[in-house]
Amino acid sequence: MKITILGSGTLVPNLARNSAGVLLESDGVRSLIDFGYGNVHQLLRLGITYHDIDRIYFTHHHPDHMCDLIYFLFSARYPQDPRRRPLEIVAGPGFKAYFDKLMDAFNNWLVPKTYPLEILEQDEETRQYGDLQVTTKKVAHIEISRGFRFTDPNGKTMAISGDTDYSPGMVELGKNADLMILECSMPDDLKIIKHLTPTLCGQMARESGCQTLCLTHFYPPCDMADVLQTCQRQFSGKIILAQDLTVIDL
Repeated sequence: MKITILGSGTLVPNLARNSAGVLLESDGVRSLIDFGYGNVHQLLRLGITYHDIDRIYFTHHHPDHMCDLIYFLFSARYPQDPRRRPLEIVAGPGFKAYFDKLMDAFNNWLVPKTYPLEILEQDEETRQYGDLQVTTKKVAHIEISRGFRFTDPNGKTMAISGDTDYSPGMVELGKNADLMILECSMPDDLKIIKHLTPTLCGQMARESGCQTLCLTHFYPPCDMADVLQTCQRQFSGKIILAQDLTVIDL
């Protein structure tokens, strides 16, 4: 399992940090987890185009986590080089209705013509997608928000929160995981509702017993704070502060 952070930022425009997105590669299959602003160009930097993605998982549908889906779907209709490969989108209950409204809003210019697209709504359950076992649970952000846990055939596990506040469900998803990716929006003294801080991230990682914690989704104040030291007061395992295009091999 290979994980690449496509975007370690938020809704705030930042030349160093694109909006949220992760590339997950396992057994020749490429999946995205969220697809925020700038992620299409990040994929191009890796030599990956709209032809090469098999599946997209969405933690929720806030714009900084999904707006490049619009770019992706529209470019995949390029008449000189249209996408042919089937595409699956996995998200929480309610995403299909949202997706249909999005298609209507663009007067169906995003609707695939040359490949099948399937929307799969997954609540709090475990399903198999290719070689990956995928478990989802509610997290503390908005109603549709789901955290994910991915397990590959070798037993390697990665859990990812999307946006959340402290969440027992996310702690459970991260139980003994090889890697836990948590949003870390603001320093402790600037905490915002329904988002995490370094202390809360460290607490959740400690409670989960994960091996490695990767912090991402940084608002600008985090770049001026000692996020690492604060988190280390709660969690003694390995901590990675994500940058765009950080790569983690499991």
